[in-house]
Amino acid sequence: MFLCDNGSEFKGAFDQTLQRLGLTHFWTYPKSPKMNAHAERFNRTLQESFVDYHEDLLYTDLTLFNQKLADWLVFYNTQRPHHRLGQRPPQTPLLQHHPERQRYWTHTTSCRDDCTCID
Repeated sequence: MFLCDNGSEFKGAFDQTLQRLGLTHFWTYPKSPKMNAHAERFNRTLQESFVDYHEDLLYTDLTLFNQKLADWLVFYNTQRPHHRLGQRPPQTPLLQHHPERQRYWTHTTSCRDDCTCID
């Protein structure tokens, strides 16, 4: 299941890929960010903590931007203290309550330029 706003980036190839994979695609109402408040808050954190400091790479070195973004996301989930989690990173309570997930490997594939694959 995927919940997206009505951004054009979620239409076309992305939506078709979800359909092909048999995944349900839900849309929020236009101009209603409160419907997806957690994602909107994460987007703000991402913008203020990462993108604002690396925006120049979006235009000069997209590969490096994506590498740095992947590193930041690992930091965000494994080291960055979160107020709601008692100043612990999200990984800590997750592994406390689901120790079997410690054995899961992160798996990311590279998409071609046409973005036709989702893994």
